Amino acid sequence: MGKLTKEEETLLSSYSATSSTKGTLFFYFNALVISLAPLYLFYGVHQLEIYDSLAVFVLSAGGTAYLLQYACKNQKRLLKHQIVMKRGPAVEREINERYGNDKKLTIKDRENRALIRKNEVADSESTYLSIFYTNTLFLTIMLINAFFLLANLAPVFNLLISTIGSAGLVAFLSTAKN
Repeated sequence: MGKLTKEEETLLSSYSATSSTKGTLFFYFNALVISLAPLYLFYGVHQLEIYDSLAVFVLSAGGTAYLLQYACKNQKRLLKHQIVMKRGPAVEREINERYGNDKKLTIKDRENRALIRKNEVADSESTYLSIFYTNTLFLTIMLINAFFLLANLAPVFNLLISTIGSAGLVAFLSTAKN
């Protein structure tokens, strides 16, 4: 086995589980915003004062943000291949329409452009879909926990268990194989 060609490296990187720095920062920013939203609910509904509960708020927001970005990255990895399979024919048609009459491009170059375009489309769609899915699932589970299942618990424990526990459940569910 020798060195990989540029096409093989591109193909391998398109199916890797790693996320770009921009994508990771996007996931962290989104997770931080979503983890701060329940804190406002606990401030308003359960009358938790900010200065008295600052350590609990920071712990809850930090733990929830980390678990949610982890879940988003996992969910993106799961969705990316499915999106490539569903959007592949449409992207190939787009590339053929755009470069079909170009005699300078070889079939291999056209296939490489189609592969790169499929990867771009799948990457962006899987990013946004994973954020939507993860946020919806987290907020639903958190609201059910906080205001129905754990309603009789002390507000500080309710906050910690409902936010971090819900984010942990979402992260666990995102580790599925299919």
